[in-house]
Amino acid sequence: MWVPPPPLLAQAPDEAWRTITTEHFRVTFPERLETLGRQAADRSERAWELLAERFIEPPSGKIDVLVTDHTDTSNGFAQVTPSNRITVFARPPVDQMSIGHNDEWLELVITHELAHIVHLDHVTNPIGKAARVVFGRVSLDWPFFPGLGTPRWLIEGLATWYESSLTDAGRIRGSFLEMQLRTAALEGRFEDIGQASGNSPLWPGGNRAYAYGSLFFEYLLDKHGEEKMADLVDAIGGQWVPYRLDAAGRHAFGVALSDEWKAWTDSLEAEYADLDRALERIGPITEPERLTEGARWGLYPTTSPDGRLLAYTRSDGRSDAQLKVRDLVTDEVRSLGRTNGLATFGWTPDGRLLVSQLELDDPYRAYGDLYFFGLDGSERRLTRGQRLGQPSVSPDGAQAVAVRQGDGTNALVTVDLEGGNLTTLVDAEPSVHWAFPRWSPDGRWIAATRWVPGAYHDVVVLDARTGNLVHRVTEDRAMDLAPSWSPDGLWLLWSSDRSGIFNVLGARVDAESGRTSEVVLLTNVRTGAAYPSVDAEGGTLYFSGYHVDGWEVERIPFRPATQPAAEPAIERFTPTAARTERGERPEAVEPYSAFPTLWPTYWEVSYGDPIAVPEVRGEDTFLRRRELLGFGLGIQTGGHDLVGRHSWGAFGRVTTSGGKFEGGASYAFAGLGNPVFSVSADQSYDDAGQFVVEPDLDTLIVLERERSVSGAMTVLAPSWRRALSVTVGGGMTWRNRPLLDETLQPSQDFSLNRETPRLANYGASINLNST
Repeated sequence: MWVPPPPLLAQAPDEAWRTITTEHFRVTFPERLETLGRQAADRSERAWELLAERFIEPPSGKIDVLVTDHTDTSNGFAQVTPSNRITVFARPPVDQMSIGHNDEWLELVITHELAHIVHLDHVTNPIGKAARVVFGRVSLDWPFFPGLGTPRWLIEGLATWYESSLTDAGRIRGSFLEMQLRTAALEGRFEDIGQASGNSPLWPGGNRAYAYGSLFFEYLLDKHGEEKMADLVDAIGGQWVPYRLDAAGRHAFGVALSDEWKAWTDSLEAEYADLDRALERIGPITEPERLTEGARWGLYPTTSPDGRLLAYTRSDGRSDAQLKVRDLVTDEVRSLGRTNGLATFGWTPDGRLLVSQLELDDPYRAYGDLYFFGLDGSERRLTRGQRLGQPSVSPDGAQAVAVRQGDGTNALVTVDLEGGNLTTLVDAEPSVHWAFPRWSPDGRWIAATRWVPGAYHDVVVLDARTGNLVHRVTEDRAMDLAPSWSPDGLWLLWSSDRSGIFNVLGARVDAESGRTSEVVLLTNVRTGAAYPSVDAEGGTLYFSGYHVDGWEVERIPFRPATQPAAEPAIERFTPTAARTERGERPEAVEPYSAFPTLWPTYWEVSYGDPIAVPEVRGEDTFLRRRELLGFGLGIQTGGHDLVGRHSWGAFGRVTTSGGKFEGGASYAFAGLGNPVFSVSADQSYDDAGQFVVEPDLDTLIVLERERSVSGAMTVLAPSWRRALSVTVGGGMTWRNRPLLDETLQPSQDFSLNRETPRLANYGASINLNST
């Protein structure tokens, strides 16, 4: 996604960074990720060629790509100021329904973010071109970057469309975004073009831009032709009167975008009007019992070993994410505690929860680790800095299986629950990624989601002792997620979008071989169903059901023997021709240099308010104000390097009357990671008061010049729930003002050039900030 640049954007500035320079890119990465960096360089050049061919000409000059593996989240973002920059989080999103449908994560995210750069850097208006030549890359929309002034659904929708069009997978080819819009239409909250342009906290929150924008473009370009996207961007970039989206639409498509949005809405309503009829051809439509209201993120419902309690993750948007427990006898719901994000968990045989949640390992690194949550609200940490997620406890309670992240891929490990020691079960491979491992009740098997290139997102069964593959349950390009076992071990369940709608599927398991039989359809919902589990008695199926306000915990009877066979994957998810192998760029690896991204790329007007004071004469105060200095006019600029080691700013201005100069500069260095050092110096002028001078009660007005230098050292204390920093700083300030003595006459209202004493202030401070 595109975000505006912060003053200091640091991805572990103390890392040993390296750079590969290609024809159009500088790709920067940690030294240990050289292979990933070379792949990123290859994917970047490939995306550049495709966008140049099928969209518009990319901008000139080098584009920076930063590949980082310092957080156990999957994301990416692009910036066009202070220069064209892309940041990619290397963790593969195997466990995420929204962005998990990809042939390769690196290819998808780079294509998406580069589409942002190509789009948002584009300007054809002569005013904008001239403004860029004179002022540089000022962080404003029109006239500098007209694309930034368009709705977010257009910005994100365009990039999501190209991510899908220029690769063999992507979000438009998947089912998640379609699920969001289908549900909005069925449940009466499909948004018009104005609503989709807003930044509403209503579900689907920030994801509305991706869902509405990309699928609207899919409708538009299918109707008018792919080449019209370039016409639209040209029209926006060339507008003399900005922010006229319908005018740009008429230029590109011959019709206003608001009119096309209405036509698109009507077409979807017509399509979904026959949905029930289509679903009933498969089997009865599932009408589940809803157990939560307003959960927003009500995920991973799982019953305790004794069947009494139902645990689930909840994040309702009004409070912190929490682990909730529902007593299935009394229906009482209580919180076991806050969690850092949407935690995954597994029950232990003795009734505790083994939880994975993010925690700051240092100020720049956020890793997943394991914790025990007790039913009494207690919490105990088991691992530290091990990058673990999605744990499942063995039947004997001695160990757990979990996914271990790192270096742009992951592995399966077992964790000793006594001391937290790790043993590798399945080695990490660059082209094999894992999610949601689950131990079978008899301890013989582990079911998991496995991703391999070509968007094969399948459920497999492994030998729990060796990690060897026993059986591939599915083999198609649908997303098959979050397998779980029935308590007797005879059934394997998972969620799949093979029909175009996420539903819960199941298959009977042979106890001796671990192989599964025919797949059956356990839910047949209109919206979406995911993250299934069966209660300890084996009679109830719990899952997360998708609705217009998000995910809610729901349940139905578990009767797999009476369910219809699941149909094969629809055409878009059937296996395709073998994926063309992607390569690695051969260019030399060099140490990272901050200078290419640290030089100033813009300057802005710096404005200072005039200094004026009311006059005092005799016993009366006149309303008239006397101007000591006119307003200040000058320039300011600044910069920060790609990895956040250096940040600086400077300004200078001259007053329009009085002939005074004001200016300053600041610099921060974060290359050690922790602490961060900063220095600053500036000169300014201010009113220092006025004095009544005898005998004529005339007025002396005093102007003061202040010069100061300061320095500080900030220590960042990692804490996920509370951002802590301790700053120790000090500085000196010199103030110069006119000397009042017997030689000063009443008529001398401005004594700015007289010999003046120097007043020096020295100070130090310690600040503790907690937010």
